[in-house]
Amino acid sequence: MCVQEETMKKRRGYTAGIICACILGLIPVSCSKNGSASAKSSSKAPVQINLVLLKVYDFSDAQKVQDEMNKILEKRYNIDVKLTYVDFGSWQQQTNLLLLGTDCDILPLFGTPLSTYVANGQLLELDDYYAKSDGTFKSIWSPVELQGTKVNGKLYSITNLRNFANKYSLHMSQKIVGELNIDISSVKTLEDITPVLAKVHKAHPEMYAMVPQTGDTFVNGWMWDGLGDESWIGVLPEKGQTAKVQNVFDTADFKQFTGMTHKWYEAGYIMSDALSNRESGESLVVNGKAFSFFNNDSNAAPVPGTVTSEIIAPWTVSNSYSALSYGISVNSLHPDESWTLLQALYTDDDLATLLIDGVEGVHYVKNGNGSISYPAGVTATTSTYGGAAQYWAYPYAALTPPLDTLGSPDFFKELVAFNKSAIVSKAAGFLFDSTSITDQYTACVNVMNKYYKALLCGSIDPAKFIPQADAELKSAGVDAVIALKQQELDKFLKNK
Repeated sequence: MCVQEETMKKRRGYTAGIICACILGLIPVSCSKNGSASAKSSSKAPVQINLVLLKVYDFSDAQKVQDEMNKILEKRYNIDVKLTYVDFGSWQQQTNLLLLGTDCDILPLFGTPLSTYVANGQLLELDDYYAKSDGTFKSIWSPVELQGTKVNGKLYSITNLRNFANKYSLHMSQKIVGELNIDISSVKTLEDITPVLAKVHKAHPEMYAMVPQTGDTFVNGWMWDGLGDESWIGVLPEKGQTAKVQNVFDTADFKQFTGMTHKWYEAGYIMSDALSNRESGESLVVNGKAFSFFNNDSNAAPVPGTVTSEIIAPWTVSNSYSALSYGISVNSLHPDESWTLLQALYTDDDLATLLIDGVEGVHYVKNGNGSISYPAGVTATTSTYGGAAQYWAYPYAALTPPLDTLGSPDFFKELVAFNKSAIVSKAAGFLFDSTSITDQYTACVNVMNKYYKALLCGSIDPAKFIPQADAELKSAGVDAVIALKQQELDKFLKNK
């Protein structure tokens, strides 16, 4: 899922009073103190830190988890935590409100470029804190990974553990693969997919042979690195192994992909109304409405009922490390204690397990092989604390036992190895700043919105519409956008 950005220059005071009653859709969990002992025998009352978190599943038991965390936090760190879960659908709106006041201390930076948070003055610089942190914390991330959450050479956030790399695979219905005796081991290229789709279409004309990955997005990426720009206005092709910024429509990677999908679309293999689709490819396949879809994958096991064939080997885009990271609000009243808590979430097994998995025996049970499962009769969607299913949204899940559904009791060790095995874009850590050419950039976004998704799903002919799109992009000012991206990238690579 991709995702995750923002950073900060100097602590800048924002007006604090306008937030209180404005924030809707949050799940604030009041702080409870479980015991009188405080960290390091301190006589001071524990400081309360508000930890804002992303909510995908149900967290109605967050209070129970918070209470158990505070028993540890008070004793070891003289800190109390308040867990504030924010719905995924209202994340940007609600976190922008939280960042205006002093109630937010720590939060994941997600859905907005890190450079935007920094330009807005919303984040605390972390260089001094990091320099004084302990060796265990410093050993977690490599210099390349740490560079990925710096802006103008300054550290504003700490990346979290998830798949930095993606492999691009064809996900297929296990039932249909077995029925038609499809040899998935022979499916390794776009060309190899064609006869498989033809076979499925002939045997099951009532079924979509291929559907978008999610909604109207046929595939979330491929071989081109947008340099932190998900409108893809100026990219590095070839998995970012070149340093020349190009118009994505003119790259060989894009032309090959769209040429193939257009052939599939014309043959009737791809959902005809792909651009108005609102379902995920996964749900369409699992529910028997479709045979296949592309997906950007990690090392996690595919969902039950599907099998996969890898088409593009794992690689890491330039902004992967900053796509989801954790920072401290510049308006935090307790920055020192916030850093203490943030560091603990990356190094304290007990705290990380409580925060992510919940309370043992209530929200999960341990298995003999080192993994965990939901209690009998409970699933990710019915659990009253859904953190284990969204491990990728927390600071450092490697400290916790994985859910059995992830496919291996060593899932997190394998995830780290998966990330390290991937090709990394030459621009890793680069963040594009388009503020000096806002008008041209916005005009180009409008053109990309018109053509990019339609070309990806094959519904329009690339031979005809790529030249048309190029002409409109040129009129919109794409040359200026690409020139600025190139200039910024050249400077970044020189100073890297």
